[in-house]
Amino acid sequence: MMAIYKRVFAGLCALALVLAAAPARADGSKVVMAQINISFYAVTAGVVQEVLERLGHAVEVKSGSHAQMFPLLASGEADILVAAWLPSAHREYWEKYGGDAKGIAILYRGAQLYWSVPAYVPVEQVASVADLKKPEVARQMVKTIRATAPDSGLSIGSRKIMETYHLGEAGYELIPGKRDAWVKHLEDNLGTRSWFVMPFFRPNYLNLSADMRILEEPGKLLGDPSDGTLVARHDFLARAPQRTVQALSRISLGLEAVAEMDRLVNIEGMAARDAARTWMERNREAVDAWFQG
Repeated sequence: MMAIYKRVFAGLCALALVLAAAPARADGSKVVMAQINISFYAVTAGVVQEVLERLGHAVEVKSGSHAQMFPLLASGEADILVAAWLPSAHREYWEKYGGDAKGIAILYRGAQLYWSVPAYVPVEQVASVADLKKPEVARQMVKTIRATAPDSGLSIGSRKIMETYHLGEAGYELIPGKRDAWVKHLEDNLGTRSWFVMPFFRPNYLNLSADMRILEEPGKLLGDPSDGTLVARHDFLARAPQRTVQALSRISLGLEAVAEMDRLVNIEGMAARDAARTWMERNREAVDAWFQG
């Protein structure tokens, strides 16, 4: 009988050690997370979802375009959104839909929308957006300018650049569209070493391989660099366990981490959640710190 008690006691001690090592569990409540349906947002959201699930929450993911996801934050159909680029790139969406929400964590700093040309295009000839109208430059440039989804901050700002600098008069045409067409346009023109202008952004996996130079744009129509911010509704923050809010507020990734996770998806073929888990496993010490206290 004493042997049985000893085995039971030993088992309880082992269980206690496991529970002490694991992140504390929350109450199992559901969190509705809105994510923009672009791969670099998806991997970032994958990290946030993993944190929430480790804390015991059930997570419902809603995915769509910028114009579809930001209203969910305002209506209360989403508790958190991954991610708002503040204060610049998503200013219009935030001013319209962010009144009942606040930023709770800066996931990465230095997020930026910009126009760019390949590094092999001489900077002496093309240093700024205004240079694109020079006759000697316009003659060599591919006139099609590919952008991303029509409701993205990149496309919205790019339309303003086209109008402000009268680039249509020089024969340029801005074509928003699907990400695949945008990537193919980039890769095809780099492959032929063509002169072309590309609305671009960071972070994304192409930052690791495509040697593109940012063009000066004095009007800052695409805004200044922004912080990729995890935002949450006030009512969610009021009802969520303090440990959940604390862990979410500690999430910090950085541009390179997001670009690397995005590379795992687009080059290695991983699912976004698997890319997020891979990065978290490789950076376990930093991740563990999010749960401490």
